[in-house]
Amino acid sequence: MIRILALAAVLAATPPQQAGDGWTGILAALQLPALVTEARGAGITEGTLRGVLDGLLGRGVAADDAVVVLREELDAVDAGGPKDNFGAFVQRNLDAGLRGQALAAAIREEHRKMGIGRKKP
Repeated sequence: MIRILALAAVLAATPPQQAGDGWTGILAALQLPALVTEARGAGITEGTLRGVLDGLLGRGVAADDAVVVLREELDAVDAGGPKDNFGAFVQRNLDAGLRGQALAAAIREEHRKMGIGRKKP
């Protein structure tokens, strides 16, 4: 938990071009610990979460964008998606330069291809 709070503090203190819109970035950073706790409760492993958060932080992803990415994955897991593929997919897309809404859209599209979120017969 301390690690997540430290991450939130670092993200909140990022330069304005990375933090988003002032207070928006700070408020988003403060949401991260609750989202991580929710992700753990949903069954996403600690290693996966650490990998994703370290990847987001290491690439200078704004806190509000990090919240979008985590929320998108939590929604997919709640819809029955896999809990263990999240980290690798996010890392590949971060490496490809995707951020924020574009990254969230890529996550949604990947889940759509996998049939996640569709009602099962």
